Formats: sequence, structure tokens, C-alpha cells
Amino acid sequence: MLRQSVESYAPESVPQARRVRRDRSLSFILWSLWTLAVAATAFWHWRSDILAQQPVNMVGLVVYSVLTGLVGMLVLTLIERWLEPLRFLD
Repeated sequence: MLRQSVESYAPESVPQARRVRRDRSLSFILWSLWTLAVAATAFWHWRSDILAQQPVNMVGLVVYSVLTGLVGMLVLTLIERWLEPLRFLD
């Protein structure tokens, strides 16, 4: 009896969904731009403190870099969703 119930509930063979080929160059370009934006923000705030001959405001430097990073990741995700929408399907 147990064998019959197991056989009756055997999963059907579902054809594998077609895998979307991911373009690595898009990811590389977007992540490079994101890294450049975060580094440029840190450099810009560091340079403004040095030119003003003030001590470097590390808390401000970190806060602005983190905000730039978070906004950059949101923008990066939106661009990836716009250019490669099939990657974000369930």
C-alpha cells in the first residue's frame, strides 16, 4: 500500500527552464562604476578637508561614502533590471 501511494505522488518530469546567459561585461562595468563613485566621494571629501587645512572628518567621510554606496547599489540594481530583466524572474 505504501508503495502505491509513493508511486502515485511521484513528481512529474518538468522540462528544465531555459537558463539565461548572463553577460559578465555588464556586471563588470557597473561594479567598476560603483567602486569609482564610492572612491571618488571619499577622495572628494578628504581633499576638501586637506585643502581647508582642517583635520580629516572621518565620520563624515564614512557617512558620505556609505550613502553613496547604498544609492549606487540601488541604481546598479535598477540598471541591471532594465537591461537584463530575465535574470530577476522567479
